[in-house]
Amino acid sequence: MRVILWAILLALLLGVAAWLTRPGLGDFDAMLRETIQTRIATTDVDAGGDAFATVALIGCKLKPSTCFDVVRQGLEVTEEDRTLFARFHVTGFGRQTTCTGAFTKIWCEGNLFR
Repeated sequence: MRVILWAILLALLLGVAAWLTRPGLGDFDAMLRETIQTRIATTDVDAGGDAFATVALIGCKLKPSTCFDVVRQGLEVTEEDRTLFARFHVTGFGRQTTCTGAFTKIWCEGNLFR
């Protein structure tokens, strides 16, 4: 009987923790900014892309914050509140993905930037 009560209490505590730490749209933007800045910092200018991609990468390396603003404006993000976690449906630039957020972490299906 005690084990069942402890299991219920633990499940309740985990549920409350999940609800309190569920990421929102601001957290998604912070994750996206970090992902873009990491990608800019780790990609070589002569990585073999087309001329437009090379010019865009050079511009992003010069001013990463502006690059984030341009990318974010090109994305349509809808948030779906699921009480214990959040879902973000992201479409833009001819691609789409679904991201899930729980316990302050956000992860996406596939790679948003290929």
